[in-house]
Amino acid sequence: MDKMFDKDFVAKAIYGLISVLAVLLIMEEHPPTAWKAAGILFGTVLVIAMAETYSATIAETIAGQKRLDRQEIMEIWHDTRPILLTANLPTLVILLSGAGLYSIETALIIAKYAIYLTLFAFGLQVGHLLHASRWRVLLSGFFTTGIGALIGLMKFLLH
Repeated sequence: MDKMFDKDFVAKAIYGLISVLAVLLIMEEHPPTAWKAAGILFGTVLVIAMAETYSATIAETIAGQKRLDRQEIMEIWHDTRPILLTANLPTLVILLSGAGLYSIETALIIAKYAIYLTLFAFGLQVGHLLHASRWRVLLSGFFTTGIGALIGLMKFLLH
């Protein structure tokens, strides 16, 4: 099965995107410079990937009742690629702002909607993985996007 259609890839990509969306929504209040924002986003994605690796390492160590070897740890780290690849999409958008293509405020808006669009696409993929009807596939896309939108709604209501 193609790695982009793998259930683990999709699940981790959604997790990373929603985590980064929360950071972006906070940045909208007091936008930093483009370079600082890119650093914050990249650092956030890296820490999320490291936390994922650490928690998977702990789970495997406990399950196997043994220390993992270097190869096993590297495989776990390799499995964080979906987070590193997809959650850094907003970082790329912010870097283009740093290059002068548009303002940081515009970059934050573009990055936010890029995440919503990507969440929708991965939500559709979840529906396809479940072999659901077309309506359920579409509903899955909207549901996954809605999780991200819920973060925005919470920010709006609590701010």
